[in-house]
Amino acid sequence: MTISFTVEGEHLPITRVITPFHSLNAAVSGNKGKGYGFPTRSLIEVSGNTGVGKSTLVASLSGYISQSLNDTGIDYLDMERQSDDTIFSSLENSGFAGTFRWVSGKTNKKEDNTAEKMLSTLEDSLWENPAHIGVLDSVAAISSVAEREGEIGDANIGRRAFPMAQFVRRVIFALGKSETPSCMFMLNHQYDKIGTIGPAKQITSPGGEVKNNLSTLRIRTKVPWVDYISGGSGKKEGRWDEAGAWILEGLVDKNRDGKKNSSFQVFIYGGWGIHVGMTAVIDCLASGLAEVKTGAKVFMDGMDFGSINKIVENKKDDRDFFVPFQNALKVETVEETETEEE
Repeated sequence: MTISFTVEGEHLPITRVITPFHSLNAAVSGNKGKGYGFPTRSLIEVSGNTGVGKSTLVASLSGYISQSLNDTGIDYLDMERQSDDTIFSSLENSGFAGTFRWVSGKTNKKEDNTAEKMLSTLEDSLWENPAHIGVLDSVAAISSVAEREGEIGDANIGRRAFPMAQFVRRVIFALGKSETPSCMFMLNHQYDKIGTIGPAKQITSPGGEVKNNLSTLRIRTKVPWVDYISGGSGKKEGRWDEAGAWILEGLVDKNRDGKKNSSFQVFIYGGWGIHVGMTAVIDCLASGLAEVKTGAKVFMDGMDFGSINKIVENKKDDRDFFVPFQNALKVETVEETETEEE
């Protein structure tokens, strides 16, 4: 399914990829009648607090999008030099079979423009490789040595903003001109602003506002407090510390080619990646197709599937267990698509 938008005066198609994650597909879909699924030809910013699961989300999404684009390649620019095996595990468990290029960022005093050169390398991959996926991890790490080690003064202000402004403009141009669908992910840290609490709490991202204005899709992530896993006992944080697992919620607060202010959730096992089956369970619970009753037991269509905690701890590798939840979401997806076409 495709829709179209205009870039630099030309009419170019967006190919929408249907991922295994129901609520995510719905959250990033086009407006009514414009398609269901994740949009390619997009510059996507994913922000959130440190350790929330941004890299895991992007790695898993890149793997699934790659499969839909005939196992295209992925270039991962790790400017922070701290990404671990989680990236590779997420790709492996998504079924990724394309080419993967890992570029570790480094700067030194003798080569002040290393970051700029590496950004150009990432940009070039969109031109040189068909249906390529680029990942920049992270925006906050894009700063020249002069900004980090030079004297504080007007001459150094905005040294990160300049290469990022140039980079995002060129990437958007490349995405629009590429003969085959591509996309670029940018990860960004997110912090609470000092002195703002409660409902008035505000957030800030160290990457600046330039790329915020130019990204075509922006997703803010967090671990949510939800009531659909508590069995009527009030809101509960979506974490299972003993299993090393948690729910990651994403808010789509900018979507140039579709819905915005929509949310989704995926289920992450630390060191493993996004789990398709558990994400289906969480989607069913969040949408009301299933429910957690007293005793923390999950029920759907009159069937008792056992304790939500036991499911998280013991059913990770039991693919058959999750089939009823995935089938329930497939039916809902068909109904939503038919409504859009009307």
